[in-house]
Amino acid sequence: MKDFSRKVVMFLIVVFAQSSLRTNAALKDFSNVSTKSLSQNGYYKLPDGLMIQWGLSEVAGSSRTIYLPVSFYDTYYSLVTNVTKSQGATMSVVSSSILFTTKSNFVVNGTYQYENGDYGYLQSTEKIYWLAIGRWK
Repeated sequence: MKDFSRKVVMFLIVVFAQSSLRTNAALKDFSNVSTKSLSQNGYYKLPDGLMIQWGLSEVAGSSRTIYLPVSFYDTYYSLVTNVTKSQGATMSVVSSSILFTTKSNFVVNGTYQYENGDYGYLQSTEKIYWLAIGRWK
């Protein structure tokens, strides 16, 4: 009986140890990563330190300061912006350029060209979509 109770205790210890091994480790599909926000302006932190952020800016003006949902570890992150022109607009070229970045925001400048060759600045109807990839730790 003494050996049996020791075996039961050892069995329970092994089961408990194995079940607790995966509590702090990320699953292969990252389904247990709890630091994420899948909203319109959101982010996804991966356990190895990589973070992906995205968003939409509808603020008027040619230069827009866009605040990131979560600050990056440093300013070495990759950033892509895309401007969409409003429906019915007579613009032929819409472009954006990133003026500067910090860990928590960036400034993007948007311009467009009319079909007659004149230039203008973004209005409130033009949207800037952005995607940023960098480190969070």
